[in-house]
Amino acid sequence: MSKARKKRDTGTTQLDWLAAAIGQATRAAKFVVDGALPVADPGLVVEGIGPVPVPLRRGAAKALIAACHVAPFGKGTETLVDERVRKTFELDPQKFRLGDEWTSAIAAATRTTAAALGLPADRLEAKLYKLLVYEKGGFFRPHRDSEKHDRMVASLIAVLPNPFEGGRLVVRHGPAEREIPFREAAAGNGAWFAAFYADCEHEVERVTHGQRLALAYNLVLAPERAVRPAKPAPADALVAAIGGWVARHPAEPLVFALDHHYTQRGLSFDLLKGADRTRAEEVAAAADHAGCLVHLAQVSRHLTNSAFDEDDEYGYYGDDEDEDDRESRADGVEVGEVIDEELYGEEWADRDGRKQPWGAVAFDPAAVVSSVPLDDWKPTSEEYEGYTGNAGNTLDRWYHRSAVVVWPRERHYDVVTRGNATASIPQFCSLVKKLAKTPKAKLEPARGECLRFARALVANWPHRHSHSHAAPSPCDQFPASVLALHDRDAVAAFLTVLAERDDVTPLTTFVVAACREFGWDAFGRELKLLMSPPANQYGHRRELAPRDLDWLAEVCGERTHDPEWRLLAGELCKAAVTRFCERASQPRWAPPDRTTATAAEASLPALLRALAAAGRDDDLARVVRFVRESPSEFTLDCGQVPALKALVPWSRERFGSVPPPLRAWLDAVRTELERATAREPTPPSDWARPATVECRCGYCTQLNTFLADPTAAVGRIPASEDRRSHVIHQIERHRSDVSHRLERTGRPYTLVLTKTTGSYERAVRRYETDCRLLRDLPSLV
Repeated sequence: MSKARKKRDTGTTQLDWLAAAIGQATRAAKFVVDGALPVADPGLVVEGIGPVPVPLRRGAAKALIAACHVAPFGKGTETLVDERVRKTFELDPQKFRLGDEWTSAIAAATRTTAAALGLPADRLEAKLYKLLVYEKGGFFRPHRDSEKHDRMVASLIAVLPNPFEGGRLVVRHGPAEREIPFREAAAGNGAWFAAFYADCEHEVERVTHGQRLALAYNLVLAPERAVRPAKPAPADALVAAIGGWVARHPAEPLVFALDHHYTQRGLSFDLLKGADRTRAEEVAAAADHAGCLVHLAQVSRHLTNSAFDEDDEYGYYGDDEDEDDRESRADGVEVGEVIDEELYGEEWADRDGRKQPWGAVAFDPAAVVSSVPLDDWKPTSEEYEGYTGNAGNTLDRWYHRSAVVVWPRERHYDVVTRGNATASIPQFCSLVKKLAKTPKAKLEPARGECLRFARALVANWPHRHSHSHAAPSPCDQFPASVLALHDRDAVAAFLTVLAERDDVTPLTTFVVAACREFGWDAFGRELKLLMSPPANQYGHRRELAPRDLDWLAEVCGERTHDPEWRLLAGELCKAAVTRFCERASQPRWAPPDRTTATAAEASLPALLRALAAAGRDDDLARVVRFVRESPSEFTLDCGQVPALKALVPWSRERFGSVPPPLRAWLDAVRTELERATAREPTPPSDWARPATVECRCGYCTQLNTFLADPTAAVGRIPASEDRRSHVIHQIERHRSDVSHRLERTGRPYTLVLTKTTGSYERAVRRYETDCRLLRDLPSLV
């Protein structure tokens, strides 16, 4: 997803052209509206109090507040009470009721709001939320309203006539700001309302005198009716702009940033606000004309800049950095050049608000059309990282906007799979499944659509390797679905990309099924590539994946006399044996007492089964010989005995007998285990222990002398810290039969060694394991 920052031309650019076209296609819309209400008294009746006329009579305020509770506020997913942020009282709507005349007045105000804010009046509804009481000193710091209802788009505040001072409502949207003082209500003369989009930042300034009474409403947009209004005619300039961009950048999404903030559940065309609604409608009409698809997305931008804190003695700039590129901030941090930039869209929705399954899609900064230039967006969060010794000072900033995103219909799958192909696989599988119920007349176009999707997924297939992708994945469902398209080229392309990027996705039944359908010679090149994967950027080739030996065993296990099968099986077995035995020149470290199989040990039965089934006795003998000559890589516990337990019964069932190389291997392992279990280990008779430390320094010589001494149970080696660490390392490396502790008296401190029976205990465990393995060995009859 990471993209290098792109320098923009100082003159007229593609971005300027598109922005100009947007300006012609959209109209301005308000973000806040206010006005007088024709009804002064709401007919308020409070549970436990009775009618509460306004303005409030003497003592009525105290009674009303007593019925209320302290109002909380939302912070992320939490609901908090903190009078440093919000100081007011609220009453839930279940505790009071209002008169019909007042309800009609609010309905009229809602229609006025819809007209002013560019919302459909026939679908905008006001839902009563709270009664709010601000005493002297009450306030609410800047905040944005959360979406308390599905499809909530705005808030409406009706301030009741009751004398107060202060308490202005300040609403902000981008650089614009409106102050609403509610003068008529503050003077006690009449009710006044204000409505604004819910994403607008707003605050209630401190009340300096009296009580400010308000009724809060959530404005909710009812779902759009089945019959949609006619689409607007596309603006010629906008059609030309989109068409020009698509011609120059056919696979690059065009991003029209929206001015308002939208949550994911509020991201739908019919919930867009003000100029955003008009802009989206115009863009959609122009995109349709240009043969493009339109979607909504949440856009994220992450910038990492070099930075310098003037108070940080380690922070500095190189001499080659242009001071004009630095940005000075109030917190004393100077921001330098961009080190890294990410710009992408996610949380996708179609025009109707239906969520789409795609992952993140990277955007080109030059493809963003915004009323506020991209570099002038305000960050939603930032983090300064000072000098750490491993990296210089950096400032990370994150930006978030919603956007209408456009791309050519014919490149749809290329776009949605390039950021996270895995996320799109379930949708692909669903489309393929629907082919079975597609009418014959529509089947070929639908299949062609699936093939385009499949090719895009293959082109953007993720890197998956066994060391990091053990969990099930949608990728595992792809082979069966792509095979259902009955397209040889799609299968071949998929196998090729797996050899380059993926050794995990299971192919056990896929390869055999594909060869049965298209012929045993149809994928020879691709399958041999899987058996001989290309070297990575460092020149190293990964070892054979267990996945590939599993499908090889299935291929070789086919009961067929087809000469093409025999030729393919022989070539694949030869390549597999060569690659498997290359491990001799690539030693792997493993703990001496490991109890789990390595990848090579786990895949050994599949390889030998393939060789035996294909009649490759020479290759079978070669692999067995290699295994016997590599006892540390193929232990009796994890490799050899488990393989024999699987292969001997399988051979008897498949061939009626055991192939000679396997029989010889079984005999050799049995002899080795019989020899190992002929005599049970005996405990040591004195304090002498194996003195096997190879180092010949004075301290290690002293250690060996102590280990060999049959009378000494405890030894002492005074030494400096580095020498003590060296001795401890040698003890652990050679698994010497001593424990150690530090005696912190005198100078230097003393390493105190106490002999143990570790070697004997390990020998007993080995003996018991060998006895079990000997019992587990299969018989030849």
